[in-house]
Amino acid sequence: MLKNDLKAVEDIAPPPGQSVWQQPFLWGLALPAVVFLAQAIYLWGFTIDDVAISYRYALHLADGKGLAWNPGGAPVEGYSNFLWVLILAAVKWIGLDIETAAGVSGVGLGMFCLVLGFLLCRELWAPRRFWWLPVLLVALTPEWTMWIISGLEIALFCTLVLLSLLGLASKNPARQRLLLIALPGLVLTRPEGLAMAGIVLACGVLAEHGSARKRIVTWAAPILVVLGTVVGLLIFRLVYFGSPLPNTVYAKFSGSLPSLRQVGDWLIFGIPFLLAWGVALLGRRDLRHPWTLAAAFALVICQMLVVLPVIPVMYFLHRYQIAFLPFLVLPVPFLLERISRSKRWIVPAMVAIMVTWTLNEWPQADIWYQSEKYWKQTRREVAGYLAPLPRNATVALIDAGFIPYWTDLSALDVWGLCDRSAAREGFSVAATLERNPEVYVMAVRIGDDNRLEPQQGRDRLIVKSPGFLERYGIWRICGQPREVGSRSYDGYAIFLNEAWAKEHGITAPAQP
Repeated sequence: MLKNDLKAVEDIAPPPGQSVWQQPFLWGLALPAVVFLAQAIYLWGFTIDDVAISYRYALHLADGKGLAWNPGGAPVEGYSNFLWVLILAAVKWIGLDIETAAGVSGVGLGMFCLVLGFLLCRELWAPRRFWWLPVLLVALTPEWTMWIISGLEIALFCTLVLLSLLGLASKNPARQRLLLIALPGLVLTRPEGLAMAGIVLACGVLAEHGSARKRIVTWAAPILVVLGTVVGLLIFRLVYFGSPLPNTVYAKFSGSLPSLRQVGDWLIFGIPFLLAWGVALLGRRDLRHPWTLAAAFALVICQMLVVLPVIPVMYFLHRYQIAFLPFLVLPVPFLLERISRSKRWIVPAMVAIMVTWTLNEWPQADIWYQSEKYWKQTRREVAGYLAPLPRNATVALIDAGFIPYWTDLSALDVWGLCDRSAAREGFSVAATLERNPEVYVMAVRIGDDNRLEPQQGRDRLIVKSPGFLERYGIWRICGQPREVGSRSYDGYAIFLNEAWAKEHGITAPAQP
């Protein structure tokens, strides 16, 4: 079916006499691809520290050490992207660099997402005017490109959701081939993937015409495959990790509600597109695939609700929701058609939307890119100091990503993503110090009086503990103070256990 759909891209050349401004292939796929690649080149190398947690697990799995944060320690599922870790492990196993391959895969999957989005919009909206516009809007959004190439599983997850909806919308009986791949892939990629697969299946069953027997026969295979995947993954987690959910779910769970400012950010960004959804769903009689659109809308809302109890981030351009951006903007062609009684209003509306997106988001995206680039460079400096330390050293830190990945030292994740006790019992200064890590790394800011101010609340509590000050001293300061946009950055402080440092002949650290 994919071959047939991809061939359809070649079959939409404009009829004779159609102007260049009316060519959907040009504006709906060629231009978005160029824009995406240009942004990917500029933003190349963007990543965040969390991505290296998956890299570390993939590295250990490829090296035959299992899905382990610390080989030989108690197994803990410190990632939220099982399938992506397996893919990265395979990449490493065949001899490729994980970081490079993850970025290149993001570019490739991002391009594939644009093609799938183009095919989906064509299925849903053609022959409406500007049916291709959602794909261009997505490509014009720098945050989407930034997260797609970040090395996280976002590109894979977005691809699988698009495949699911394309399979749901297609009238071709071979659509199950897509669903049999995409739906279990969603379950394996993210914890919320089960809810996403359930939404697609439910809408598919409801959309199916005919008797109950026909519905069962048509949808039995996808349902059984999804259930089998869920059961298999659950058994694996219980046997291997002793838990039905990834440890990250317990570490990130929050009972707090988002602030009014966060809700405001969500509404300011989402209102135009939620309005488009309202118009589209109310005008469902004019829709070719109402249940596919209902599934897309349900996916957007479901992801928003899933995010809230885990971490209160009410913003569509955040990494937890960015994979669903193609579905948020999906009904824009329908809205433009309804609000444009005369053609003169269509182009201004298009231009206003695109200009708002590009000009409003690029400054913030660039600041974010520059700041993460700085932090990654500083983390590499830290890793360079830690790499020669004895292999029996354990490093405790909140930014438990690239530093443990590059050094491959035993690591204590103070935040709890990769530590079962911190995730489930909560952070405790006493419990952290009881484990007596030889090294402690903190993100710090240098105050006006040259005193170090830890930037994380847990680190501040650690530093204020008499037990810490009695045992540890500063060994190295990494990074230089600088301003990036409205943000101030300093660097990291490396603390060593003084008794351990003396025992191993390491230059004694100075007291903080």
